[in-house]
Amino acid sequence: MEKKIIITIGRQYGSGGREIGKLLAEQLGIVYYDKELINLASKESGICGEFFEKADEKTSGSLLKALAMGFSMNNAIFQSNDYLSNESLFQIQSDVIRKVASKQSCILVGRCADYILRDDPNCISIFISATLNDRIRRAMEYAHITEKDAEEYLHKADKSRASYYNYYTDKTWGAAESYDLCVNSSLYGIGETTAFIREFITQKHV
Repeated sequence: MEKKIIITIGRQYGSGGREIGKLLAEQLGIVYYDKELINLASKESGICGEFFEKADEKTSGSLLKALAMGFSMNNAIFQSNDYLSNESLFQIQSDVIRKVASKQSCILVGRCADYILRDDPNCISIFISATLNDRIRRAMEYAHITEKDAEEYLHKADKSRASYYNYYTDKTWGAAESYDLCVNSSLYGIGETTAFIREFITQKHV
């Protein structure tokens, strides 16, 4: 795309949000970021990626103890009796998101990216949901688990994402007023939902 655009995607677990994000990135010819943000945050800060993985879209409030003595962040040394809070990790990841968004058009999945980039005029925020049956089916296929386990995991995953989002923002996870567009992927399927979102973005970003 000639004009810079940043698309953030929030999603229910099993809604196909990640698939839609990847497909949309391919069609628009822009960069896609999801777990890649963890790697970038780790590289930028010098902190082991496991710290970010443990805190990733989880409820804040707990502290992550250093895995080993003497790892560094921006030349600052953390000793074994020091602690790194989830808030610190969120701030580091937020800085990475802002840096990525400042450089190029891209799609950012999860991690409160819509809130972090709320003042960016080029940012469009989207939330993707789906019916419970479709979400259970995807979870079963992805994780090779039973229907009962899949449904239980869906509820836990969504609760965790909501807690993370609501803690770090002044908005409500999944609420229509928190996003520019909310769409149910079960209505059209992955391909048509992607096309619908692309058309929305094209019309909004002219």
